[in-house]
Amino acid sequence: MAVIKVRARAVDLLGRQQIMGIPSAVHELFKNAYDAFAQRVEVDFFRTHNLLMLRDDGFGMTREEFEARWLTIGTESKVGKKVDQAPWMGDFGATPRRVLGEKGIGRLAIAAIGPMVLVVSRAKRPHPNSVGTSLHDAVACLLPWRLFEAPGIDLDRIGIPVRTINGGEYPSKAIIDEMTGEIEANLVELDEAISAEIAEDIRLQLTWMRKLSPGVLVEEFGGPSLADDGFGTHFFIHPVDEVLKADMDDADDQQASRLEKMLLGFSNTAFGEENEPPIIAAFRDHLPDGRVRDLIGFKEFFTPDEFRAADHQITGAFDAYGQFTGSVRVYNHAPISYTLNWNKSAMGETLCGPFHIKIGYLQGLSHESLLDTDEFARVSQKLNRIGGLYVYRDGIRILPYGDTGFDFLGIETRRNLAAKDWFFSYRRLFGAALISSQFNEQLSEKAGREGFRENIAYRQFKDILQNLFKCLARDFFTKEANIDGTWERMKEELQAQNETLKKREKQKRERQKAFGDTLDSFFDKVQSGEPRERIEQLRSDFQDRFKAIQAQADPNIASDALFSLDADFRKSISSIRSDYRVSRPQGMGLSKKRMVEWTAYQNTVAELDTKLFNPTEHDFNELVGLEMAKGTAIRRRTTLRQNLDAMHETALKIVRSESRGADDTLAEVSHAVGAGIKNSLVRVRQNMESVFADFERTDTTAMEESQFASFRSHLDERISNVAETEGGYLKKLREQLDTFTDAVKEGVLPDDITSALEDQNESLREELENHLQWAQVGMALGIVQHEFHSTVNGVKKTISALAPWAKGTPQLKPLVSELRHGFEHLESYLQLFAPLERRLRRAKAALSGKEVAEYLQRIFEDRFNRHEIKLIATAEFRAKTIEVFPSTLLPVFINVVDNATYWLKTLPDDVPREIELHVDSDGFLISNTGPGIDIRDADRIFEFGYTTKENGRGMGLYVSRQVLRREAMDLLLISHGYLKRPIFKISFPSGNSEGKEE
Repeated sequence: MAVIKVRARAVDLLGRQQIMGIPSAVHELFKNAYDAFAQRVEVDFFRTHNLLMLRDDGFGMTREEFEARWLTIGTESKVGKKVDQAPWMGDFGATPRRVLGEKGIGRLAIAAIGPMVLVVSRAKRPHPNSVGTSLHDAVACLLPWRLFEAPGIDLDRIGIPVRTINGGEYPSKAIIDEMTGEIEANLVELDEAISAEIAEDIRLQLTWMRKLSPGVLVEEFGGPSLADDGFGTHFFIHPVDEVLKADMDDADDQQASRLEKMLLGFSNTAFGEENEPPIIAAFRDHLPDGRVRDLIGFKEFFTPDEFRAADHQITGAFDAYGQFTGSVRVYNHAPISYTLNWNKSAMGETLCGPFHIKIGYLQGLSHESLLDTDEFARVSQKLNRIGGLYVYRDGIRILPYGDTGFDFLGIETRRNLAAKDWFFSYRRLFGAALISSQFNEQLSEKAGREGFRENIAYRQFKDILQNLFKCLARDFFTKEANIDGTWERMKEELQAQNETLKKREKQKRERQKAFGDTLDSFFDKVQSGEPRERIEQLRSDFQDRFKAIQAQADPNIASDALFSLDADFRKSISSIRSDYRVSRPQGMGLSKKRMVEWTAYQNTVAELDTKLFNPTEHDFNELVGLEMAKGTAIRRRTTLRQNLDAMHETALKIVRSESRGADDTLAEVSHAVGAGIKNSLVRVRQNMESVFADFERTDTTAMEESQFASFRSHLDERISNVAETEGGYLKKLREQLDTFTDAVKEGVLPDDITSALEDQNESLREELENHLQWAQVGMALGIVQHEFHSTVNGVKKTISALAPWAKGTPQLKPLVSELRHGFEHLESYLQLFAPLERRLRRAKAALSGKEVAEYLQRIFEDRFNRHEIKLIATAEFRAKTIEVFPSTLLPVFINVVDNATYWLKTLPDDVPREIELHVDSDGFLISNTGPGIDIRDADRIFEFGYTTKENGRGMGLYVSRQVLRREAMDLLLISHGYLKRPIFKISFPSGNSEGKEE
C-alpha cells in the first residue's frame, strides 16, 4: 500500500506564501495570542540588530502541547470551537472568546517575518486537584525556516531542537549552543539535498543566534515575562525581512503605513462600552538613535475622548429585523432619539443578526467645527490617515474594515455623485459596527483577511448600514432636514462667526502693522537724535526773530511782531510734539512685545517732554513774558488776549472736526440699524407668504391623519424657525445698542474694554506657552540634578583608580592627565550650582568687590582668554563690601558678565573688548564696550523668555531681577541706546547703601 509523502516545501507554501506580508503575519500572531486568552501582546523591533521580539501573556504551551499542536500542521485543536472559556485564568479568562484561528497554519506566518525563530513558552494550567492553577516548566525551540524552502526534502528529515527549561528561566547560552549544534548536524545530514546558498545562510543565522540572550533582553525592556510567576509565549525572530522597515516607514501626514493600517485598533479601545478591551496590543520601533516609536499605541488610534468630542455622534443598535433605535447628537445640542425602519425587513429576521453601531463625525472645515484650531488639525490628520468605519467582533477588529482605501459602503461614491444631498465623507468619520459571535455567526470571514464572504447575511449587513447613512443625511444634515435643522443653523452661525473673525483679524493685522511701523519710526528718530536737532533748530530760528523784535524801535510794531512770533512758536513746537506722538488703535489688543514697546514709547515721550519740549517752552515763555512786561499794561493785556483767542480757535477747530465726524458716523449707524430692522421684517413677511402659499397649494383632504399631522408640524416648525431666527437677530441688535448706550453714559467706551481684554489675552497666551516650555525644562533639569552627584563621585573614583596604572604606563599618563584637567575644568563650571543648592540653608556674609572680581575671573578665565576680553575692576569696586547672601548676588554677576562676554565676542578684532566693574553711592555698576541696547528693549530684556542671543532662553536677566527684588535689591539698565555703552546697575540692599570700605 502506498502512502502520501509530504515535502518540507509544503510548510513553506502553507505558511509564508499564504501570508500577504509581515503586517498580516503579525496580525495572525496577535490573534493566536487572543486565542490563548492573553491580556497583552507586544512587539519590539530593534533596527540596529534587525531583531523582532513578540511576547504575550497567554496561557502558553506545555512541551506535550508544543510538539503535538504547535509543531503539527493543520491541527484540529480549534476546529468547531466557536466560543471558548478559561475561567482558571482569572477574571479575563471567564469572558468568552471566539476562537479566531481554525486552519492550524497561523504559526507559520513567522516565516514571513524572518528565517530563524527562537520560541519560548511557559504554560499555566488548572491544578490536577482542580483547586487553583499551576505553572509548568518553560519549553524552547529553534526553527530554521529556510530549510523548508529546499526542494526535494521530506518533512520527516528535518529535525527541530526542543528543550525543557526548569521554572520560568529563558534558554541559557549553553542551551542555545546545543540547539544550534543540532541544526548544524542536521545540515550535514542533508548536505546533498540542499543548496550551498541555503546552508551558508542558515549557518550565518545560527552564528547570530548564539549571541542572543533572551532573558537579558526581556528584563531590560520590561513587559510580558516568563520569569518568576510569568507565563505566555515569546518569539525572537532574526534576521527580519527588510520589507518590514518599508511597511513601517511608508507613512506621511495624509496616509498611514501599511503596518499601521493592519494593526491599529486591533482591539476595540475607542468604541467599546464600559468593559475593558479583551486584549491590548503594542508595536514598538526601536530606532538606532535610541528613540522608540509606539506605532499602534493607545493614543495612535482614536480615543474615547476624541469620540466624545466629535462634532456629531450617532449611537444605537439594529435589531434582528434591521430596525435602528438610537440617538443623534448634532454639534453640542442634546441628543435626539432616532428610530429608522429598514424597508426590506418584511422578509423577517435578518441573517446578519442584530448589532450595535457608534459613529463620530468631524466637519470638513475648521470654522464649521466646535473643536479649537489645534485640536481640529490633530484629529483631522488622524482621520486622513486612519478614518473610516471599523468592524469589531467580540472586541477584535476584522480586516480590512476601517482602512481608508476600503470604503465598503460606497460613501465616497455617493458623495461624488450628489455632494449637496450626501453629507458624509469616509475620511471625516470614525466609528465601528460592533458584532458578536453569538448573534452574527452568518457574517463569516474570507481567508487572507479580505473581509466577509459575500453571502446574504453580508449583503443585508451592508444594505442596513447604507440605509442608515442615507437617512441620517436626509433627516439631519441637509438644508431641508426632515427631523432637525440644528446642523444647518449651527453651520451658518459658525460660518458667519468665522467671516466676522477673519475680517476682524485682517483689520487687526493691518492696524497692528501700521502701529508697529509707526512705533519703529518713532524710536529710529529718537535714537538718531532728530527731536533734539529740530528743537535746536527751532531755538535758533526764533532767537534770531526775537533779537530783531528787541531791536525794533516802534513799540506797536514790536508788539505785533511779538504776538506773531509767539503764535508761530506755539504752532511750531506743537507740530514737533505731534510728530513724536503715536496713537494706539482702539479696540485692539497688543502682544507682549508691542505692549513692552508701547510702555517704552510712553516713557520716552515723557522723557522728551521733561528734558526737551517743556524746558524749551518754559525758556521761550520767559523771554516773551519779559519782553511783554516792557510794554504798557494795556498792550500786555491785548497781546495776551490775542494769544488766548488764537489757542481757543485752534481748540475749537479740533473739537468741531471730531464732532462732525462723530455726527456722520452716528448717521451711518442709524441708517444701518434702520435698514437691518427693515430687512428683518421683510424676511419675516416673505417667509410667511411662502408658508401660506405652500398651505394653499396642498390638498389636505386626501391626507391620512399621520400625514396631516406631519404636514401641520412642518408648517408650524417653519413659522417657529423664522420667528426664532429673526427675533434672535433683532434681540442681539438691541442688546448691542443698549450696551453701547450704557457704556457712553458711564464714560467707558466698548473699544477700551476690548483693548484691555485683548491685552490680557495676548499676554496670558504668551506666558502660558513660555511657562509650559520651561515647566518641561524644569522637570528635565530635576531629573539630571537627581543623578548628578553620584555621577560626579563615580568619575572621581574612576580617575583615582586609573592614576596608579598611569604612573607605570607612559602612554596612559598623558591621557589620564588630560582627563583629570578636563573634568576639573567641567567641575568648576558645575560649581555654579553650589550657591543655588545652598539656598535653603544659607546665611548673610560680608562680600567684597575684590572677592566678586576674583570669582568672575576664575569662572570666565578661559572664555576671556579665548575672546581677548579684559575684566577691569576699579579700586572703588574692589574696596566695597556689603552684607548679602552670596548665593543671591554672585549668580547675578555671572549672568550679566556672561551676556557681556557673548556680545563682546561679536566685535571686530580692532575694537577693545572690556568689561568694567565700578561702584556708585547705592549700587554696583557693570559696563562693557560691546554693542548698545536698543531703547525699546531697555525694559524688555528683563521679560521672561525674551532674548536676542542665538539659541538664548531669555531667563537669566528675568530670574536675576526677581531674585534680587526678593532681597530688597534690584537690577537696572541705566544706560541704553544703540550708540551708548550699556551699563547695568545692581542696587544695594536697604541699609547697605553706605557699605563698608576695607
